Amino acid sequence: MIAYLKWKIIELQSNKVVILVNSGVGYEVLISELVYSNLQGLEEIELFIYHHRTENSQILFGFIEKEEKQIFEELIKVNGVWWKVALNILSIWILRLIEAIKTADNKTIESIKWIGKKWASKIILELKDSDVIKSYTNISWKNTENKEKHIDFSQKHQDVINTLVVMWYKKEDIEKTLAELPESISSINDIIPFVIKNI
Repeated sequence: MIAYLKWKIIELQSNKVVILVNSGVGYEVLISELVYSNLQGLEEIELFIYHHRTENSQILFGFIEKEEKQIFEELIKVNGVWWKVALNILSIWILRLIEAIKTADNKTIESIKWIGKKWASKIILELKDSDVIKSYTNISWKNTENKEKHIDFSQKHQDVINTLVVMWYKKEDIEKTLAELPESISSINDIIPFVIKNI
């Protein structure tokens, strides 16, 4: 089973990345919109991998932090939540997702594409007592600041817009809020919750 990959990016799209390892083999890894935003402008990456295997296929899913992978694994255990929906849920900032589950914030979960009231309640109910949620204290987002040094400021804003549009926020509202963004907020993982809070 593949659990971790680190090497060069040879292709990056909003839903997948192809990683070339030093053996010369390229692995296609499916990713969330938020992971995509964090990989913009990078030449090399490291991802935690969830390796899904069936009799007929194998799929790799990539995550920046192990907590993301653990939550993904919990999400796909929920009856009716398949991997595409789980990745879409993880396109919301992970700290906000964990907080929403802990506080039974149905409205936040409902705001995610393909998730209505019924599924929001079910996800919160089934994940709130999971080990990854209960034991969660902090996510380091290691190397995030170093990675983001390579991303142009305007590109950051576009990545934020792309991510939040997927979550059904209106582009004009996002752009208006970004225009009021304080200079002290420069990290993508800080910009996204600021925009959501102030829309």
